[in-house]
Amino acid sequence: MTAAARRGATLALLVVVAVAAVLTARELAVGSAEVAAADAAAARADWPDAVAHARAAAEAIAPGSPWPQRGRARLEAIGHDAEVRGDDATALLAYGALRTAALATRGPGSTSDRLRARAEEGLSRVAGSHPTPTASSSSGAMLDALRGDEPPSTWLLAVLGASAAAMLGGLARLAWLGPDAARARRAQVVAALGLAVYAIVCLTR
Repeated sequence: MTAAARRGATLALLVVVAVAAVLTARELAVGSAEVAAADAAAARADWPDAVAHARAAAEAIAPGSPWPQRGRARLEAIGHDAEVRGDDATALLAYGALRTAALATRGPGSTSDRLRARAEEGLSRVAGSHPTPTASSSSGAMLDALRGDEPPSTWLLAVLGASAAAMLGGLARLAWLGPDAARARRAQVVAALGLAVYAIVCLTR
């Protein structure tokens, strides 16, 4: 690798690190502010506002940040307290926000699946809380419907992203080298494989 290439690679790495640092700092600031706003709204019993801010904190993901977990804990607490006092509307809002936040932050090794399960159990519990002849069946139907509404898995999204990146990278490389360059064959193969994998995944969903 030439000196110019090394300088270019170092500069690119510094840019990536700087962008990551800025994004992390932003998410940390957002999480902190949203938790504080959720607590302030809860103190004045403004439950819709408290739920909205707690959900925003729960989705402010950053490495090492404590705020997403605190936002989720507040959503669970709001839902539980609303159940105790019989405020079904607030309980449904809080558990629904917890489920949405869990789905929005899915990833390998995350606790989002457990959070989603607890949120769905809360929604089902509230739906079946009134003693009517159809309460238990309605509760079970809601839980089945929620669990059946499965979004694409993280791994599937990763495969789609990687195949799209391979396809676009191969096409960009091909455009840079020109169709007659000897190294263009590898770019053609990469682009074709990326397109094939992307198409297969989309068609089998």
